[in-house]
Amino acid sequence: MITDEITEEPSLPPRAEPGQADIAVRSTPRGLEHQARALIRQRPVVAVLAAAGVGYLVARLVSRVMR
Repeated sequence: MITDEITEEPSLPPRAEPGQADIAVRSTPRGLEHQARALIRQRPVVAVLAAAGVGYLVARLVSRVMR
């Protein structure tokens, strides 16, 4: 039946090691960019708060160095 074919999900390719693929993706600049964009799309509020927090910490460090 046609509906049976539609409801079946394609199988995912097997993964080598649980952490191996993640490390390889993170080590490239494009991988980091992809992860950052995915985080921003999934949790925009968290991304903005994290950016504000990092900016605050950098400003504090720079102000201490300049004294």
